[in-house]
Amino acid sequence: MRIAITAAEASGDRVAGQLATELKRLSPECEIYGSGGSWLREAGGEVIVDASAFGVIGLAAGLKLLPKMLAARQRLLAELKSRPPDVLIPIDAGAFHLGIGPIQGLVPWARKNLPKTKILYYFPPGSWHKTLRYTPLKDLVDAVASPFPWNASELNRLGVRAELVGHPLLDLVHPSQSLETFAKHYGLDMDKPLVGLVPGSRTQEIETILPLQLAAAAQIAQRIPGVQFLIALAPSVDRGKVEAAIQHARQLLHVVKVAEKPPRQNTPRAILAEGNPEELARRQRQWIEHSQTPRTAAPQFPPIAIVENGTYDVLAASDALICKSGTTTLEAAILGKPMVIVYKLSQANLLQLAVIRKSLPKFIGMPNLIADKEICRELLQENATPEKIAAEIVGLLLDPDRIARMRGDLAEVRAQLGEPGGAERTARLALSLVSP
Repeated sequence: MRIAITAAEASGDRVAGQLATELKRLSPECEIYGSGGSWLREAGGEVIVDASAFGVIGLAAGLKLLPKMLAARQRLLAELKSRPPDVLIPIDAGAFHLGIGPIQGLVPWARKNLPKTKILYYFPPGSWHKTLRYTPLKDLVDAVASPFPWNASELNRLGVRAELVGHPLLDLVHPSQSLETFAKHYGLDMDKPLVGLVPGSRTQEIETILPLQLAAAAQIAQRIPGVQFLIALAPSVDRGKVEAAIQHARQLLHVVKVAEKPPRQNTPRAILAEGNPEELARRQRQWIEHSQTPRTAAPQFPPIAIVENGTYDVLAASDALICKSGTTTLEAAILGKPMVIVYKLSQANLLQLAVIRKSLPKFIGMPNLIADKEICRELLQENATPEKIAAEIVGLLLDPDRIARMRGDLAEVRAQLGEPGGAERTARLALSLVSP
């Protein structure tokens, strides 16, 4: 059996690798090829096009990469035509797979040029929408593997064969080591608060969002002495660029003056949390006491550790997170981690933002979209300032009741993602499309 899996950016490649692993387990002799990156390759798939660098934000960045993307697309189409797969499994990435403007997507091309190939769309784009008025998938695919119950229900209502498989992240999101081992490796004091910075995996995000996170970190450190910071470094990000950003932030250190009498904070009560609620309450009492201690020393930029290939370790260890909008917000929700969601487009994309702003959903963070309410504060564009980011994180760390409510809401979001085993269920569905 020949199976083509096509992912168009880093998060899709991770899901592709997970799915390829299950396909190989269930059907060891199957041949797998397609587009993706290191995850698909390590799972035994042949990567025709490395799409891990094609995840861009905004029209301006997309136009710069367009020639390379079109050339890569042609290579992929040629391979699909010369080696027609029994099953084609596109993953998310609506613009690439369904098309945008005059550019035909991979799925409509395959429906026309590969008549014998079954098409299973895994994780359809926009699946977080609770209601659908229309879907192009009805005439393009043989089946859909959906991560959300409402999406499967809506697609079936519109005439698409859709099966609820559960969210693939439920099987992926877990730390690679114990908290004690992780803390020892990075010299962390687990009695002191730990804030994780997740700037993203794209060049534009490192250039635009990371400086905001670093400036906020400097202000948080002045409000809560002893607070520790970690940066989750995505595999596609050049460590040198992150180190340069930290050095630049250190040179531009500007800290808002802290009031001589900090506002009175709530006394910790029983807290909803993974692990021991009493232990978390004890730690938070220390943080509140330290935050109210007068400080006379000149402000210093806090030490920040860079963690490579350990995003889930950073998420699991952190007491609060400064997350860029995207998949990471849902990964953090699965782990029950309080967060503030930040996003800011570069100057080159401001015109595009002005055009599409009215059509954007009410929220952009996945936990908020799923819950249909703002569980985690979203600070976007002009509201994404170091002062506002720092105020949100300080408010979370020093207000036990607020952090408890957020953890409870995130637990409800996780419950809506179904059960683990989504990749296996999707693999079985793919094999069933061509098996007698």
